[in-house]
Amino acid sequence: MRTLLLTLAMLLLPLLPARAQSSLPGLTEGVEYRPLADGQPYQPLPPGMVEVAEVFAYTCPHCAHFAPMLKAWEKQLPPHARLVLVPWVSDRNDPWARIYFAARKAGALDLLHPRLFAAIHDTGELPRTASGPQILAFASTVRGVNTTALKAAWQDEAAQLDALRAAFEFERRTEVEGTPTLIVAGRYQILGNSYQNLLDNAGKVVAALAPSQPAPAKPTPTKPASATPAGKSPARPAPRH
Repeated sequence: MRTLLLTLAMLLLPLLPARAQSSLPGLTEGVEYRPLADGQPYQPLPPGMVEVAEVFAYTCPHCAHFAPMLKAWEKQLPPHARLVLVPWVSDRNDPWARIYFAARKAGALDLLHPRLFAAIHDTGELPRTASGPQILAFASTVRGVNTTALKAAWQDEAAQLDALRAAFEFERRTEVEGTPTLIVAGRYQILGNSYQNLLDNAGKVVAALAPSQPAPAKPTPTKPASATPAGKSPARPAPRH
């Protein structure tokens, strides 16, 4: 009987839930990370690449403080990892998410991302309750921004809805409840008791997911000298900041 049970256990092992196989070597679930049963990356990546996604909100003061730390940390990422930003989406008309996607499409994200945080939390140029037209008008005044491209991207409703839907779905399946939140590979929500601890733990998870080194190629047998050579409509409450 014992032999039969062991045999059945071995047969059923591949059918166990993915959560049972979510442990990472050298790390502790519930300390550095929380596994996500149904998680998937925000964007498709080549095999072996690991996505680090930050879900943020421009109106979140913690995100504003975290942003420069995250940017500096990004420079330390290994070659197999890539950082992506995902704006919190409250509904299809969320103006802060829309300005992010418009800036991204217009190639103005590097200019506008820090300026939007500063306008809300430092200079007071924009209130947290700013309307879409207010935000767009402010963004259009930032030096270096292609205003025509930005307005066209803002008004591209089909592209905006696709982007909003993708972000909303990612935040839903990765169980994001507040900002900022770091998600690695779509399957691990990073835990931490400080901004630096979040980054440190994210780095540990990224390292644990590093692709295995390929086996060394077998040497090609030497041929005799005589041989012939071979010729990739949402709505929900606001996040907890």
